[in-house]
Amino acid sequence: MPERIGASAFGVRLQAAVLTLTARHRISRRAITELARDLFGVTLSAGAVDAICQRASHALAGPHLQLQDWVLDQAAVHVDETGWRTSGEGRALWTATTPAAAFFQIAEHCNREQFDALIGTSYPGIVISDRWNGFSHLDPHQRQVCWSHLQRDFRRHADGLAEQKTFGEEGLELTRQVFSAWRAYRHEHHNRDRLGAEIAPIQTQLRQLLEGASPKSQRTRWHRRFANNLLKVWPALWTFVTLDGVEPTNNPAERALRGPVIHRKLSLGTQSNTGERFAERVLTAATTCRLQRRSLFSYLSELLTAHNRGDPFPALA
Repeated sequence: MPERIGASAFGVRLQAAVLTLTARHRISRRAITELARDLFGVTLSAGAVDAICQRASHALAGPHLQLQDWVLDQAAVHVDETGWRTSGEGRALWTATTPAAAFFQIAEHCNREQFDALIGTSYPGIVISDRWNGFSHLDPHQRQVCWSHLQRDFRRHADGLAEQKTFGEEGLELTRQVFSAWRAYRHEHHNRDRLGAEIAPIQTQLRQLLEGASPKSQRTRWHRRFANNLLKVWPALWTFVTLDGVEPTNNPAERALRGPVIHRKLSLGTQSNTGERFAERVLTAATTCRLQRRSLFSYLSELLTAHNRGDPFPALA
């Protein structure tokens, strides 16, 4: 079917519709064959749908790589990862996200080497991330640690006993103050000097809290380790205070991963390396178009038309 109708205007629209249903609406191959018959009056087999996907994967290869280069040209990037499955084996789905684009890459492992494959070893901007050890090699001055993760960490400590409970409750209060100051800056006054002035006493109190975590009691060993780890990345807690384009959470990356996670749960992942390449490319296009409030169907139609003609591909960013 793709070979017969692929170059026609109707064929392009049909293929773009199939891809949009797959990537944006997470419709199965079998369900797409039924929709193609009901909506377009076209009989497609599941194999034909898969052939359309693989043909589109080749067309998306260029935009996918171009988008990675574009993302790494930005001054700050949100990085996160989650689990993936290929033929039942564990994989990691990585994302590098900005306000205007989300790049996805499925990798064999979740480790520093895969992080370097995603970001490179000489990225000059700010990496916004959680506190995972795989990011520990980064210069704390070129990093922003996610305060939403710190809030969850302090909440776990607050559920403990004695010194640990007190430590967690005090940390939660300081976290609340950080978010309050950030919201006031972002939605009200937009004055960075004022933000810095409001954050300064919070910094002082947090450092006192972390340095005062007792190393002597076995009951406090867990939160002492947590305090030491925060002190090691101390500058990375406050990058958002001084640099434009940096925020105190990694929420953009987590939101970008939400759709792919649902896709993974419904599809049970992928079955081959070829399937991995299609998934990471089409999910990149779908999420980036959503961030840009851009029609995925229109973009895919333009891309497939250009691919058929041998014209330069339309960029995702």
